[in-house]
Amino acid sequence: MRRPLLIAFAILFLAYEQWSFYMWLQQHGTVSAGLSHAWMTLRLDPMVFMAWNDMGIFTALVLIWLWRDLRQTGRSFLWWPATLLLGCPPLLIYLSADRTQASTHP
Repeated sequence: MRRPLLIAFAILFLAYEQWSFYMWLQQHGTVSAGLSHAWMTLRLDPMVFMAWNDMGIFTALVLIWLWRDLRQTGRSFLWWPATLLLGCPPLLIYLSADRTQASTHP
């Protein structure tokens, strides 16, 4: 039961991310204009800056955990760049996988 729910949530979250990116581009016109606005917001709002710092540290911790887990279970290291580039959706699918099928390496 957990696997279908995680996969469904991953698909919905990926769709939400794509919709958010589309709306962001509609609002700013170009990626460079959007990045300029984001940089200005980070510089002017200490709470936004703190939230980005927190997300960055959390992302680094998750990627370290994922690297170690991939190495320990012998699963494909393609999960690491997929998670780095696409965020939560690949990680949710990775977590939904049957852990008993993965080979273990001491």
